[in-house]
Amino acid sequence: MPLWLIYHAPSTFTTPQTKQALAASITEIYLAAGLPAFYVNVLFQPVEPTSFYVGGVARPATGGEDEEKKKKKSHQRPFVRITIQHLARQLPNDTVRDDFLKKVDAVLKPYIADRGYDWEYTVEELRRDLWKVQGMVPPMPGTEAEKEWVALGEAVEFEREKGGLE
Repeated sequence: MPLWLIYHAPSTFTTPQTKQALAASITEIYLAAGLPAFYVNVLFQPVEPTSFYVGGVARPATGGEDEEKKKKKSHQRPFVRITIQHLARQLPNDTVRDDFLKKVDAVLKPYIADRGYDWEYTVEELRRDLWKVQGMVPPMPGTEAEKEWVALGEAVEFEREKGGLE
């Protein structure tokens, strides 16, 4: 499961349409890699500027900061922080990693960079053996059972050998 946690100022991602469009674009990255769409989770977490500090300054600045810090134009821009967690697949080498990061940058550009926001993201690769869906250990990549999950768009019971778990 890819889990995207998008922490942002309430003044960003203000419409359901914008959130849905970004979530759909993110999901496309993973569909192209053969993952079921339902593996992809995108959570938008608005954070009030008085609870979102970068370098000790609220983002965007709220007026309570040191006047010298507040003068910087960057402090007036919203800051978007994204954490991406991968469980279903890992990035096995530098080439795959670099290709994935380029796709992420391209997906985020119209929603963040082009709007003048400051941003950063990290990708965490977590242990697959500590992950379950609907109480089941998910089938291994490319197996008959995973292909069935992709086709059905949901987790269904499967024989362990068809999921590559034997």
